[in-house]
Amino acid sequence: MSRGGQPRAGGWTTAVGLLLVAVVLAAAVYPLRRYVVEPRRQRLLGRHEPPGRRLALCSQFAFSTAAGTSVRIVPGRPALELTDLPSKAVTLILGGFRGPYVVYLWIKVEEEKHEKVHFDLIDRYTKIAALQSDYPEMWVFHAWNLAWNVSVQWQSLERKYQWIRRGAEFLREGHRKNPHSARILAELGRLYSEKLGKSREAFYYAERVREEEGRSPFLIAYEWYDLARQVNDRYDSLGRGLSKPVTYSQACHNLSYYARELTQETYDAFKVSVDARADGRQADARSAFARGKDRLDRAIDAWAWARREWHDQTLRFEREGAPAVLLEVYRRFYAEADAFHQGLVQLHGTLTYENLPEQFQRMERPEFR
Repeated sequence: MSRGGQPRAGGWTTAVGLLLVAVVLAAAVYPLRRYVVEPRRQRLLGRHEPPGRRLALCSQFAFSTAAGTSVRIVPGRPALELTDLPSKAVTLILGGFRGPYVVYLWIKVEEEKHEKVHFDLIDRYTKIAALQSDYPEMWVFHAWNLAWNVSVQWQSLERKYQWIRRGAEFLREGHRKNPHSARILAELGRLYSEKLGKSREAFYYAERVREEEGRSPFLIAYEWYDLARQVNDRYDSLGRGLSKPVTYSQACHNLSYYARELTQETYDAFKVSVDARADGRQADARSAFARGKDRLDRAIDAWAWARREWHDQTLRFEREGAPAVLLEVYRRFYAEADAFHQGLVQLHGTLTYENLPEQFQRMERPEFR
């Protein structure tokens, strides 16, 4: 105000000038963002709903979930859960600072991993997942860190197993957020097969998996790989760096591993029966023999299943023009499954409790190569 009580002209002029600048900037930036930046971002994410429509759908979230219905922010996207709301809210609040914050989190988790500082890792992984949930490679990379790199920093098998489990849970959440990603599904199969089924500590891990999930890790790995095949056939989403023929064959391999595992259990049960009979413990011998016969029946079915998978794999990629050397490898695995199947069928037809000691002398325990 001037001394006479009149407003200063310079103050009004400044305010009006700033207002005009804001209007000009808004007029320039809004169309650019609305018609260029935002549509491009949505296309990259595979989304086609305009921002206004998405905002309207978001506002309906609470009412729809209260009514017990499945909610999708964008048609065709996975259903949302209440736990998704915080991450959506954080993404909106951060706005343009989302990128720098994600970079900071990536740097911190790598530093803490190498320094073996674990107490904040899960929290940081969760934040990164909330901000980059649409990127399958993010889920795969951090699950690998949890299951392979962080788990080996512990001595206790229980601790190692807990971190591997966290990696599997991380991938499962990634699959929920990206149901069309064959890459995530294949990584889940690899975790169950290589880390829980075939690693040095698998004698402990595999037993824990059976206790918690009721099945062999190889059978679970087969299921994830098989689902990856189905999803990739529909969406072509394996990503770069993964060979389709090799990845698809992992489902067949894990069926062979499962059948081999059952064959080992058959051999071990029959060995217990033979040893118990030699010690005069007839009841234990008959019980172990019955257990071995049960495993034998399951092994026969598993080898037949593996043989069929290898046969179908070979036919498919022969039609798709796979290299002859690869098809020859498939045929070799088919022949192996067929030989095991035929041998166990023959054993099943002649084996009795009375002739088990004689038959056992000709048995060999198959090992994993």
